[in-house]
Amino acid sequence: MAREEANSGTATGGDYDVFLSFRGPDTRNTFTDCLYVFMRKAGIRIFRDDEELRPGEKILEILRAVENSHIYIPIFSKNYASSRWCLRELTRMVESYGQSPEKQILPIFYDVDPWDVKLETDLYTSALTKHEEDLGCTEVKPWKEALTTVARIKGWHMKDQRQGEVIDDVIKKVSRMIIIRKRDLPTYLVGIDDRIEDIEKLLNHADTGDVRFVIIHGMGGIGKTTLAKAIFNELFSRFEGHSFLSNIPESSPCHGIVKMQRKLVADLLNFSLPETFDFEDVNNMIRNRLPNKRVLLVFDGMDENDQFMQLVRHCTSCGPGSRIIITTRDKCVFPKIKAEGLEENILTGYTKIFLYEMKEMHFDHALQLFKKLAINTDSALFDLYDLSREVVALTGGLPLAVEVIGSHLRTISKTKWKSTLKKLKEIPHEEVQRKLKISYDALGHETKEIFLDIACFFVNKKITDAMYMWEACDLFSEVEIDVLINKSLIKIVDRDRIWIHDQLRDLGREIVRQESIGKPGDRSRLWFLEMALNIGTKNVVALTMCTSRCNFTREDFANLKNVRFLESDGGNFVGNFEDILPQLKWLCWRNCPPKLQANNFVLNHLVVLKLSGHITTEGWSGWVKIMVASKLKVLNLARSKSLIKTPCFSEFVSLERLILKDFPRLAEIDHSIGKLERLIYLKIKWCPCLRELPEEIGCLTALRELILIQSCSVCYLPDSIGNLRRLSRLIVEDTGLVKLPDTIKGLVDLEHLCLAYCRSLNSLSDAVGGLKSLTHLDLSGTTIEELPPSLWDLEVLTLWMDSSKIETQLMRYRLLMEELDHWLDQGRSLGPDGPFKTAMFSVRLPGYPMEILIPGQRAIAAPGFHEHHLSGSRILKSLP
Repeated sequence: MAREEANSGTATGGDYDVFLSFRGPDTRNTFTDCLYVFMRKAGIRIFRDDEELRPGEKILEILRAVENSHIYIPIFSKNYASSRWCLRELTRMVESYGQSPEKQILPIFYDVDPWDVKLETDLYTSALTKHEEDLGCTEVKPWKEALTTVARIKGWHMKDQRQGEVIDDVIKKVSRMIIIRKRDLPTYLVGIDDRIEDIEKLLNHADTGDVRFVIIHGMGGIGKTTLAKAIFNELFSRFEGHSFLSNIPESSPCHGIVKMQRKLVADLLNFSLPETFDFEDVNNMIRNRLPNKRVLLVFDGMDENDQFMQLVRHCTSCGPGSRIIITTRDKCVFPKIKAEGLEENILTGYTKIFLYEMKEMHFDHALQLFKKLAINTDSALFDLYDLSREVVALTGGLPLAVEVIGSHLRTISKTKWKSTLKKLKEIPHEEVQRKLKISYDALGHETKEIFLDIACFFVNKKITDAMYMWEACDLFSEVEIDVLINKSLIKIVDRDRIWIHDQLRDLGREIVRQESIGKPGDRSRLWFLEMALNIGTKNVVALTMCTSRCNFTREDFANLKNVRFLESDGGNFVGNFEDILPQLKWLCWRNCPPKLQANNFVLNHLVVLKLSGHITTEGWSGWVKIMVASKLKVLNLARSKSLIKTPCFSEFVSLERLILKDFPRLAEIDHSIGKLERLIYLKIKWCPCLRELPEEIGCLTALRELILIQSCSVCYLPDSIGNLRRLSRLIVEDTGLVKLPDTIKGLVDLEHLCLAYCRSLNSLSDAVGGLKSLTHLDLSGTTIEELPPSLWDLEVLTLWMDSSKIETQLMRYRLLMEELDHWLDQGRSLGPDGPFKTAMFSVRLPGYPMEILIPGQRAIAAPGFHEHHLSGSRILKSLP
């Protein structure tokens, strides 16, 4: 904050921190002068009003200075009330104080007592009586009210106190109030209003009955601190105490917590801690004193430090109505709070916690911010419009990247924007990467390895298959993936797909590039052929080759002793491959050859094999030896025009996931599939000639998911499917299915059943209602016209019926309920002569206890229903 001086008798210089009001002859050259000098030395913007020196024509400017000041310090001396101007000034202060919660009055009782100012003695009363004789009671009345109002405010009573100590105490308190009054925010704030509104709804500061935590979490540079500052600035004045603890991660382990404790105590309790107080002493003070105050606290950048977490936990004892905001990159801090009883959305007693995930900026907002920073306008110049959009797309809506890159481009010639953008596409901006790398540096070795794999190879890919590879490499993927998610470095979307922000992806790739800038082959991960073959070394653990080369020989891979991940598109392995790629765990080969030409190619440690292309029935194009010899867990086969029947699966003893897709001529699945005792996932997609699933499917007792999509010739499921008692998801979508077998009732663990777009399915077996675990049923696009009565007995069910025939009936019921509600709103009778008697009792209304999703309509759910009790019957109507 800029500190501008204000000379006596002038109101220029903008807003002030403090306005001093005093009676000149009493204290001008003594206490007031000392206080003024020392406050200025402390960097406080102060306006000193000396009524004895005031030019008459400056009165309006001085009153304006009162309005533009934030803290008022009236110094009550014996003759203060004799000054009409001091009293007018005080009255204006009180008016401003009452109109703005940000204003503060800090009275100093210099050589008088508070009861003198309360007009309980003759000292000020006699002076006011004289003013009434001269001016009348009407003008003096507001002065009396102002005096008695300020007298009730706690201040400094200087009788029997050392002036130096009082001055020191005043300066400390004013300094704290100035520091925490407002947090500095970026010059340009774009797209933040909705987020502020979201947080304020969660805080619900008007409710004084509970203590609330709001934890704002998200990746680095996404704007968590800015949002917390904006919220703090908006709300701090409505609380009895407030403190913003920032840069927590940067605080040293030894002294950082003590510094934060001292600031917290000073801000909330106006108390300077003795040097002898240790960590436990201060925590005890906080725990004992906070319950008496309604406070607003912000812990910015919380990490897993146990001492900081203790400090946060002690804040749960704040007075009712208190609000605590925590910003963090690491959701791992939550379990540490939960260990003390804190659970998502509810703590214990009257304390609640809410989680708020910080999202990237909307593209339009990011573009607006970029233009303000880079071009200093809301409208990009015509010749820079497309370039601006390219830059914003490159940032991925990360405010940090928008700010850093926008500010950088502002400093260079517009003619160099293109070359700068080209460089940024290859090498991320150093400042952005440096700040994002904080989270990476805090990871352990195994977590770093998985993060770099994701950044280089698994962006927007399914995580399940990758988990098999990482587990085989002893990287403890189940634990480490949770770490990455909790630290806001990745997300899992659409059930099992990895999402990573573009800037974090670029961070991972830049970390790999920095491993060896001059010699790409010495890097751990390579994703261009030119970087891999012939120059790769034992440092390489993963590579992707995109090539038009026909053949690869052992010499191409001779140096790659530690490769565990390999992807290739086209070509063939030729020659003797004995002892080549001994550590390979993952092999993906697109456009694989009709016949593998390599000899002695044995991959004993392979766990994931993905092949697409010219696969033949005979020996699966030569890959069978590799499959059988390995510890294969995942087999994904796709896009062969010649495969008619799958070969024998008998020796695939370790297989857990099998995917067969895009086989236009596949007509039969070998009966040996029943030998796959460990199989937990089976997916068959777009096999239009496949006529049936073998009865041996029922032998897959470990199966959890069975997915059959776009196989129009399959009309029936085998009766043996009822043996799959551990099956939780059954998806039969866009097939020729005519009916479900009654044996489906044996699927006691089935939760998700999808029969979407099975257009030959016109009825639903009553056995479906016996699936007690069923929670999701998709009948979209079917020709089912009536639901079995047993379906209504399910406790919780979500039903999708987009474009299905039964939707027509549901819409009719909905209209009926709307008419019924209208009838009830009019207070009309629903007795035996009412218009709804037939429909009301003859139709078992869908909607309770189910949830029905209808396109273009609001979701209908039991918690969102109007409820009417009629002769013991319950009628439910959806909200509009």
